[in-house]
Amino acid sequence: MNVQSHLFVLAYLPVVLIAWRVLDGRAGNRAARAFLLCAGALFCGWGSPLSLLVLAGEGTVSYLLGRRIARDGSRGRPLLWAGAALLLAVLAFFKYTGFLLSLTPLEGLFTPPAWLAPLGLSFVTFQQLFWLRDCYDGQVGADVSPLDYACCLTFFATVTCGPITRVGELAPQLRRPAPFSWDDLSAGLYCFGLGLAKKVLVSAIFANGANYGFARVGALAPMDCALTILCYTLQIYFDFSGYCDMASGMARMMGVELPVNFNSPYQAVSIKDFWGRWHITLSRFFRQCVYIPLGGNRKGAAVMYRNLMLIFLLSGLWHGAGWGFIVWGALHGGAQVVERLLKGKVSLPKPLAWLLTFLFVNIAWVFFRADSVGQALALLGGLFRPGWGLPTKEFAAALPLKVLSEGLIFLQNAAAPAGRALIYWVPLLLLPAGLALLACPDPAARAERFRPTVWRAALTAVCLAGSVLLFTGVDTFIYANF
Repeated sequence: MNVQSHLFVLAYLPVVLIAWRVLDGRAGNRAARAFLLCAGALFCGWGSPLSLLVLAGEGTVSYLLGRRIARDGSRGRPLLWAGAALLLAVLAFFKYTGFLLSLTPLEGLFTPPAWLAPLGLSFVTFQQLFWLRDCYDGQVGADVSPLDYACCLTFFATVTCGPITRVGELAPQLRRPAPFSWDDLSAGLYCFGLGLAKKVLVSAIFANGANYGFARVGALAPMDCALTILCYTLQIYFDFSGYCDMASGMARMMGVELPVNFNSPYQAVSIKDFWGRWHITLSRFFRQCVYIPLGGNRKGAAVMYRNLMLIFLLSGLWHGAGWGFIVWGALHGGAQVVERLLKGKVSLPKPLAWLLTFLFVNIAWVFFRADSVGQALALLGGLFRPGWGLPTKEFAAALPLKVLSEGLIFLQNAAAPAGRALIYWVPLLLLPAGLALLACPDPAARAERFRPTVWRAALTAVCLAGSVLLFTGVDTFIYANF
């Protein structure tokens, strides 16, 4: 089920929120959690009901293994490794079989059935790995029931694009959610409305520019190459930021607090700072489940650099099966190593540090988005071709949403010849407007400071109404593909 759809926003979400609050507190909240599990199963299995069998199977195994590991303590290490291997094998089967076969003469021989792959498999897998690790470390209480665990794995607010939650932080809140309050409802609606608008009204604009450019890499003028790169940088920002706000808002309306997953990452002044702001729960997972167990920075500089490169290569692979993702991960890992080597030796003014960080992130995103490393290199190479000038009319015309494009055409015809400039310059002005929005704090990261006001209520209403009216043709969230 798509979160950015009329079915979800106008039917599924209101029904779930109302039923959750009506059932909350009855029979120890068991009825509410049972309903939430059914709602989560409906959400996860909407497009492929048989995928629930895979999710139920691995969820049962990981839950039982975790309880056994918790009882055995340090003796449960073999079970921890066995459980991790099983979960990663399921993930690898569905996500990496095609990529691995492409490296052999067996390319194209077999493709895992997409209708069996659970929704948000990458996120659910890491959630289960976190569960096993927390059980081994003794950080999860024995009061986590099978119902609690199943609700965590199928929680509709997080299963699609995260954040990657720990069972120990989510299950207690689902058992005893915060009492209903109008402040929580208004803050949740505010986060949800602004997040939805980021996706439907903002990210979709820059997706148009990125799609146009990446489809015509070899024929783009240098300025169009640069704007294509910038468009994808803005697209993925507002796309992922939007979902993080929506997830936080949906949970807040239920009386549940999710960990902050996104905190103005394009304001970062270093790559380390960037990863402290972008997909924060993924960084937390790799730090606690990979980096620290491998020795972290406790075994000397060489081991630390190795561990940094490893977790970023794994991060690239987690995002997708392809060489572009691996190159993207290697670039970020290498940048982290370089920053540590230069620490204390080079000090840059903050504006320059921000600019270099932002440019690096832009360049790395090219490999993340491109269909191949060759396409990424071709787009970057286009920046060095002669012929710099204003963006082409074709690129400008590709940017606006359909409703804006039709409005501009009407104005052009009504105010000719002066109106002809509108159809060129107004779409291009969306780019600096998008850059200006980067200075705005993310609602989910500031949710605790939220106070209801008239203008916030009006803004929420406009965002929700505008988004619902423009759902048609909006792509799914980028991170839902991972």
